Amino acid sequence: MTGPAWTGRGIRLPAPPDRQHAPELAQRAVDAARNVSGVELDYTPASLSLVDGILEEFREPGSDAVAETIFVFGCYVGEVLVRNADYEWVDTPPEVARYTFPLTIYRASTAAHANPIGKAFKRVDNGDTDSVAYFYSVFSTDTAHGRREV
Repeated sequence: MTGPAWTGRGIRLPAPPDRQHAPELAQRAVDAARNVSGVELDYTPASLSLVDGILEEFREPGSDAVAETIFVFGCYVGEVLVRNADYEWVDTPPEVARYTFPLTIYRASTAAHANPIGKAFKRVDNGDTDSVAYFYSVFSTDTAHGRREV
């Protein structure tokens, strides 16, 4: 059973959702995984399959109930791309943030923009068809597949 999807309600985060604080928010996911689930996340691409498992557990309460937690796990997904695939955090322009989140990632070498926070929400709402591990595999390549926004 899947709980209600995020309604767009305000999210209360422990740090501002901007590029300067994205690594701190990602670390919150690492700490939560360790403290709640006993899972060690190490910022490697392989750790994203563990994140898929954690996000799967959020499907029953639904993304609206645990939006803050999903947001920090989305930051973790983004931080894995930053550390391993030459992305950088960018503050999303306000006109785009209305449709996505205020924080996305960008890789200049391929002009690829990606929305790992949005993908984390999709993973909870849609299940394994929106795997964050697969998301990494798509956006870490240098091919045209890595040029899509998701």
